[in-house]
Amino acid sequence: MRKALPTLMAMLVLIGGLHSALAAPYWVKPGVYIEYIAKRYDPYFPLVTGAKPEQIHTAEIFIKINGTIFRISASNDTRVIFKFLSVQNDYLTVETRIEMKNVTIVSMGLKNSTFPEFWDRNEVISTSIEPSHDAGFLDCQWLKVKLGHLTLSGKYLIRLSDGAVFDMDGRYYGHTALWVDPSRLPEPNETFFKSGSVVSKIYNVSPMDRKMMTYFREFGPPLIGISRTLEGFNVMQELEDGRKFTLLELQVQGPAIYGIYDPSSGLCLYPSTWGLTLLPDFGAIGIVFAVFTDELSAYRVQKEHSTLWASGLVLHRTNINFITARKVYFTREGTPLKYAFYFSLLLIGVILIIKEVNEWAGLKRS
Repeated sequence: MRKALPTLMAMLVLIGGLHSALAAPYWVKPGVYIEYIAKRYDPYFPLVTGAKPEQIHTAEIFIKINGTIFRISASNDTRVIFKFLSVQNDYLTVETRIEMKNVTIVSMGLKNSTFPEFWDRNEVISTSIEPSHDAGFLDCQWLKVKLGHLTLSGKYLIRLSDGAVFDMDGRYYGHTALWVDPSRLPEPNETFFKSGSVVSKIYNVSPMDRKMMTYFREFGPPLIGISRTLEGFNVMQELEDGRKFTLLELQVQGPAIYGIYDPSSGLCLYPSTWGLTLLPDFGAIGIVFAVFTDELSAYRVQKEHSTLWASGLVLHRTNINFITARKVYFTREGTPLKYAFYFSLLLIGVILIIKEVNEWAGLKRS
């Protein structure tokens, strides 16, 4: 690992040298968009042990809206689009759109309380309010809304000098996941995400002497893998009377989030191959936690044992004008083997988080 990084840095100077002095890549400018996708793929369903088809989702999102946390799940394709709107005083304004199909929204509140409504009423298939049977919360109710389509959107800021992410009120969330600075790769223990008491840090940076596919095109070799820690934390619904109900309890030790980047451009190809998604770019628009599973690529990895694909969110479309770069190869001696271990954990990671989420979802009486 220590021997491989200097080799990688030398390579980055060759293929990205004209722009290596900039913290933001050459392609970061107004008008650029990056789209990721998590596709539904029915043959993937039997690979998820113990889950019914209706419990398998391309997206599970916990988002806070006006102080209330909603769990949003999508059973069909989910698209995440980042659009760069403008630059002012070294700050890039980014609009995020998350488009989901076949959606279920669930939330908890006190009886007779009103839930913030952020969906299009024309998309509503059904709405129900059911009393809570949870000990200590019998005076509460569960909301369940089924929709054909839902779009979440929000804006946030990225400081171009260092990639720092802020919400529109100026709160700091960490370093953008959309790119890395090829001239200055992150170091272990650097803070990647921070929101309140929740902190995610860089665990490891690994050069990868291999190619990988996305829905946009093939990338590599080489590639960069960045693993991040995610300490255990709870997603809590705080009621009007001050009580807190645990919506999700997550216990993780060591690296839990693994992103893959193209070193020639710095672009993120896979924000998190393990599905668990805790990104500053999401936190800045109110997303507390999320899980994404591209079921087609997950099937290729788990059933077909493909090493060309990973899961989570996958790069789908972009209008970035990539600069042509000549290939530079690693020596085999400097190439780590840890990525094989990361992919072997994909199925375990997805099953564990789906189990956690679906245990909570079971409280809502499907």
